[in-house]
Amino acid sequence: MVGPHAASQICTIMVLNGAFVLMLGDFMFAKKNVVAAAALTLVAVAAQAQVTVYGNVDASIGRKQVLGFDVNGNLSKTSSTNVDSSDLSESFIGFKGQEDLGGGLKALFKLESELGVDTGAAVGDTFWNRNATVGLAGAFGAVNLGRFENLFKLESAQFNPFGTSATFSPSTRLGLNKGTLAFLASDIIGAPVNFGSTDGSWSNGVSYVSPNLGGLTLSVQTSLKESAGGNAANYAGGATAVSANYTAGPLALSAVVGEIRSVSATPAATPIKDKAFLLGASYDFGVVKLFGQYGQDKLVAKATDGSVKPKFFQLGGSIPVSEAGSVLVSGGQTKVDLGVLDASVKTRDISVGYNHNLSKRTSAYAAYINERTSASATGGSESETTNSFAVGVRHSF
Repeated sequence: MVGPHAASQICTIMVLNGAFVLMLGDFMFAKKNVVAAAALTLVAVAAQAQVTVYGNVDASIGRKQVLGFDVNGNLSKTSSTNVDSSDLSESFIGFKGQEDLGGGLKALFKLESELGVDTGAAVGDTFWNRNATVGLAGAFGAVNLGRFENLFKLESAQFNPFGTSATFSPSTRLGLNKGTLAFLASDIIGAPVNFGSTDGSWSNGVSYVSPNLGGLTLSVQTSLKESAGGNAANYAGGATAVSANYTAGPLALSAVVGEIRSVSATPAATPIKDKAFLLGASYDFGVVKLFGQYGQDKLVAKATDGSVKPKFFQLGGSIPVSEAGSVLVSGGQTKVDLGVLDASVKTRDISVGYNHNLSKRTSAYAAYINERTSASATGGSESETTNSFAVGVRHSF
């Protein structure tokens, strides 16, 4: 039986700002000044090393159409009803932290893994597929090593109303990935074509972000090839990008220029250099926030002459219609001349959506996209239109 004086033997563990503080019953009261000082010291130490768990969970149900070919080789489409993940924004879990090293210097780390909420599986060929970095930050800016989302993806998400959505964002579908264009080009030429991608994250990288210079921020990223040098038939790999971002009140501007090497993107799967740039702008008028982007890739094959240049643009807007709801609208197009058979392929997207905030961290949404893909060459042309929609919910933490 525990008597009235046995309370001094009872241990209590409290969590203060992430620190475990041990207190012994009545001893805490008898030595309250000592314990208070110790607790404050532990809290101060905990404040120096802060770790945050965060993320986003996005799931939806909808009807999706996908482009394909029928048994006669003509363009066709297939439809299915799916429960999907990341239809409006990427689902992921992340851990980030920093430690105060003194003198204005901090140590940083970030780990982020994309999730497939529909199946519970990790997405991608690496677990920490979004970000896995460690670095230092100070008055000079921030330097990080590891794997990180590249500057093309970051700008694309910032300057279109559908963000990183691979389903409904024309910027992601056409500006970064160009998937249906390569699909059609392969059919015209009769050999595999892949126009590459400026989406996703880069591994084996070094990144630098400058401090804010009166609204201007400069960033540099490089992904090291970590392999032997190239030869007559192959590039050595790696990637580099530089960006400038400027904000002044409701105005935001951005420019990214970069080069991605050893992307298999020509009919013979010849490695290439993708020399790309992407410009972005937005202005928030209050009643509507407008977005615009223009970009171009120059795909240069090492083993052949010439190049192809996919050209992309996107215009969009986010329109608040209530304290909790916003209408999202975006339209974009990418076109490329193939340089053979007088052929060209083009894809045009129009997306409309509505997002309703149920709380600061939870929202429900509905979205629709109409995508028209067309191809022309010596001897004729063909086109097909697909329509997809989804309703979903997302929660950030």
